[in-house]
Amino acid sequence: ADMKSFAASVFLLVASVAHAGENPMWPTSLNWTCAFSSVNRCERSVDCEMVAAEGEFALDYRENSLTDEEGAVHRIRRHYVQTVVGSPIGSEVKIELDTNEVIWLSAADGAGVFSDNWVGAMLSPKAGVIVQELRPLICVPMK
Repeated sequence: ADMKSFAASVFLLVASVAHAGENPMWPTSLNWTCAFSSVNRCERSVDCEMVAAEGEFALDYRENSLTDEEGAVHRIRRHYVQTVVGSPIGSEVKIELDTNEVIWLSAADGAGVFSDNWVGAMLSPKAGVIVQELRPLICVPMK
């Protein structure tokens, strides 16, 4: 009987931890479209500058992938939720891709009453003349 109750308590612990780590974007949708209308491009020998550049990509949590505007599929290496006590931002989702690019998103409306949109930025470290790109993002759930 002791083993059975031990197994039950371990199961409850694992279930609560799994639930606690759940991505807050998931209840709305597992598929998202993220769009940007500008890129802050930083070059080696010049200052950073904002450039008009439009594009979008698709996030697919079920397949753990991102599909860029050219149709190339990139793996999500890992993603996690960060909540800071006392912060006006409810929780942030950080997504790291196999390209070493990082996406930070937070709910535009933390309560989800007025908007399902998530906003944030994508940081793209580069190895050439351009050393870093930053894209402001608006992500909407795919229906």
